[in-house]
Amino acid sequence: MPVKKLMKPTLICDFDGTVANSIAKILELVNHLAPRYGYRTISPELFAQIRDLPLPKACRALKFPLYRLGQAIAVVLHDYRRIIPDLDPCPGVIPVLEKLKEQGYSLALISSNHTENLEEWLEHHQISCFDWVEGTSGILHKHRSIKARIRNHNLDRERVVYLGDEARDIKAAHHNRVKIVSVGWGLHSEQNLRKHNPDHVVTRPEELLEIIPQLIS
Repeated sequence: MPVKKLMKPTLICDFDGTVANSIAKILELVNHLAPRYGYRTISPELFAQIRDLPLPKACRALKFPLYRLGQAIAVVLHDYRRIIPDLDPCPGVIPVLEKLKEQGYSLALISSNHTENLEEWLEHHQISCFDWVEGTSGILHKHRSIKARIRNHNLDRERVVYLGDEARDIKAAHHNRVKIVSVGWGLHSEQNLRKHNPDHVVTRPEELLEIIPQLIS
């Protein structure tokens, strides 16, 4: 009986806040819209207070009416996509991913941004470690996006790790029965991420060089 060939272990990386240092830029865009929509601007102190809140509670804290949320998100995403090439990578992340690539891991990058925006960002920063890069259908239903990528790329769930910075990344990974490593340098705080029981939380990119081989090899 022939031995089944193991599929290459795959690390699927979220873009915003995980690979790209985008949180501060997004806050700038949100604050730019504050006068138009009549909500509070977000100072660093206020951001620390609301960063872990569910979206409805965060909107209430900002005195932002929920019925206008969809319109505001569309405007922010439209403006944000224009500045994507100017975003810097999160400090230390790319060298670590390049080392994992050298060690035989397949790397993927997904985002609610358009694929061409991601490719432009990678080209701008001369980053070539990702095997595939794909934009998804929006910021909601992340579990469906992960499921679709697992199916489309014929991945073995047991040899997939998702890397993200939000609690919803953890929920989406759990929904798809894949391992999840949460990063503490993005949107949600380390304390909040741990409450949702990821497989690991890292606060420095270098930790991934030890954690990822423990999860998939």
